[in-house]
Amino acid sequence: MRPICSIFGFCLFLLFTTSLSAQTLKRDYLEYLKTAAAQAWEANPKIIEDWKRTTKPSELWGYDAPANPVYLADTLGYLYQETKDRRYAEQARDLLASYGDLRSIIPKDFVSKRVEYAQGVPAISNFFITPPYIRAYLRIRDSGVIDAAARKKIEDDLAFSLDHIFYFPEWGAHNRAMLRAESLAYGAKALANHPNAQRWQQLADTLASDSMKQWEIEDATGYHGVWLYAVFSYADISGREDVLRSAVVHYYLDYFVQLLSPHGNIPDFGDAHWNGGWERFVPVYEKAATMYRNPHYKYLAQQLVLRAAERANQTQNLSSLQQINFGVGVGSSFTDAHRWADDAVTPQAPTNLSGDVLDDVIGKKFVFRNGWQRDATMMLLNYRDEGDGGLLGRDYLRQTLSVEEEKMHHGHADENSIALLMSGGSVLLHDGGYRPELPSGQYGAWRADYFHNRVVARKNKRDKTQSVYEFIRNSGAYRPVKTQKIDFLKFKDVDASRSRVIDDELGYEWDRVVTHIKDRDYFIVVDGIKVKRDDYFTFTNLWHTRQVNGQSANQFVTRYDKIYVDELPQAKALTITFPVNPAGMQIGTFPISRHYQDETAIYQTNSQLYHAGDFQTFVTVLFPHASSGDIAYPQVKLLTTDKAGRAIGLEITDGQRKSYLCIKLDLMMDLAREPVGPRYQYELGKVKYGEFETDASYLFATRNGNQLRYGAATMTKIMFGQQLLMEARSSTFGLQLDGTGSRAGFSKWRFWEEEITVR
Repeated sequence: MRPICSIFGFCLFLLFTTSLSAQTLKRDYLEYLKTAAAQAWEANPKIIEDWKRTTKPSELWGYDAPANPVYLADTLGYLYQETKDRRYAEQARDLLASYGDLRSIIPKDFVSKRVEYAQGVPAISNFFITPPYIRAYLRIRDSGVIDAAARKKIEDDLAFSLDHIFYFPEWGAHNRAMLRAESLAYGAKALANHPNAQRWQQLADTLASDSMKQWEIEDATGYHGVWLYAVFSYADISGREDVLRSAVVHYYLDYFVQLLSPHGNIPDFGDAHWNGGWERFVPVYEKAATMYRNPHYKYLAQQLVLRAAERANQTQNLSSLQQINFGVGVGSSFTDAHRWADDAVTPQAPTNLSGDVLDDVIGKKFVFRNGWQRDATMMLLNYRDEGDGGLLGRDYLRQTLSVEEEKMHHGHADENSIALLMSGGSVLLHDGGYRPELPSGQYGAWRADYFHNRVVARKNKRDKTQSVYEFIRNSGAYRPVKTQKIDFLKFKDVDASRSRVIDDELGYEWDRVVTHIKDRDYFIVVDGIKVKRDDYFTFTNLWHTRQVNGQSANQFVTRYDKIYVDELPQAKALTITFPVNPAGMQIGTFPISRHYQDETAIYQTNSQLYHAGDFQTFVTVLFPHASSGDIAYPQVKLLTTDKAGRAIGLEITDGQRKSYLCIKLDLMMDLAREPVGPRYQYELGKVKYGEFETDASYLFATRNGNQLRYGAATMTKIMFGQQLLMEARSSTFGLQLDGTGSRAGFSKWRFWEEEITVR
């Protein structure tokens, strides 16, 4: 029943949204704010009573005041500004003035246990809620509803809370530093005549400096939104429009557009939850759309709101999206969305498809997609390492906080992992989730490498009777590696990526080559691992799913019915096949916890003594298909090569059509030892793959009758049987390092594709 219900609900939503305008308008945001404020005001007394009854001071956070009254006050304050209804201002005043009284729940002996409370406990206990508290005050300060006593109480609580930030002025180009900076900048404006206002502004500018026109050091969807919204808010209150027009901010704006999923959310990677933190991106992209008159930015904001409305309607069962209660946590962000939005900018989906997101230095992600519609196919591969930027900030965090499981900062050991695969509205592969508890769950859950769809490497040999999960798991502490983009290719028939993980400590390099066969809409993943020193290694190729609905020796039919509490459409399933499984390798499954739910890890593993220069190869076919009905799988088998281990060739039979995938695993085999240029030598680099012979790093070809269509990259020659398909021309190269004068040689072509008649 669940798949039918999911599809039915999806169809209902499509009908539900047809009556809406083509975009989320300013008036829509205002209606959302009114609904959220009315219902939150009703619910607030019980929320506070429940909080008083259940909350105890935390060893980690200390006194942690509730956020709901602050977000509610911010929303009410904005509604007063927009409507001039004094009732909104009076309600906001009461919330702000009474907020400090909540400290009465703190046990008397607790204050003495924390050195930073020597002068007292701040009313506004964390930097997430400080900016909305101050915004709420600014919005009603001149309303005429605040008497002298209430004003003094609010301003005294605020000033003390701002001073308290000086106990831990955490810095670096990340979200927590920017939230502190945003708080202090707002405070300096709200209490401009306070004796400490200049100090607040100075610290605000100091903490913000690492993020002003600089790269963020985080790699986590959840915190990207927090950081970016704080940057926009700080720039707004500080009059720093130049920051929002900088190349760095413009980069991030384009970056997240390219990450938008068919689901209507930004996929979670690193410390993030599925569908989490979307509301902070909405005001950012409304502001960006207005500034840059960019319809793609408007489209992102619209998709995030519509997707959230769809999920809310599943529980609220309303007849109009405007009646949905998003809550005042979202409402606080929506106040800026309404303030910054311009209805004259109309949303428009991007038109570009597969490629880099956006580069191979900062973003380090690939997206494969065949469209932007709801049922489009999208795969996200993340090969982001810590990188070279922000070293001081990263080391400061590493040496100050308990963050051993993190890739600095808030990142996971997810290099070369596939974080998302969607097709037909269904989620087929998904990331592991943030964490189940602080600082992480058992065995580094869910940040460690074995919680991701990637290859995991371990020293030593696993006994064949030993559990794979038992062998590979450890404390989950992050081990730094380096990553590189090797290539991204876009041919008529396929798109292909190649990215590399370099682990100098363990002693291996791992290239993941992903090929998207576009007309049949499936993926072949080839993982080639080059061992750099003699040793025993265990390499395990991991894939994760919620349900295994069918299984054979090397094939698994999988499905995601939900992610945590989000029920997902199940129009499609994913078959995961390991078509190459030589003697010594094992295939199996084990149960694993990911993203607050029970899942299954599917693996192919090999364990043996390797010598320097040896290669270990895994081949995985990811085939999305309808959840029911007959499935016509492509048949994939090995081609005979004359350099087995250093190159791999696959023959793919799909009905009457045969295709060939040829990948050179050892990209160094072409190079002559002599210091001559070019060093490429065809005789050294050529590989025979069945009827093909080439020195190409990558080749995909399809034969229909006597027609052969191929695309290839970085080669000097391609042969099919005795027929020459292409050959670079010889040229003269001077300035030889050995001083022998000019010599004739061949330079490699970047890539080439064509269709020819074979003899």
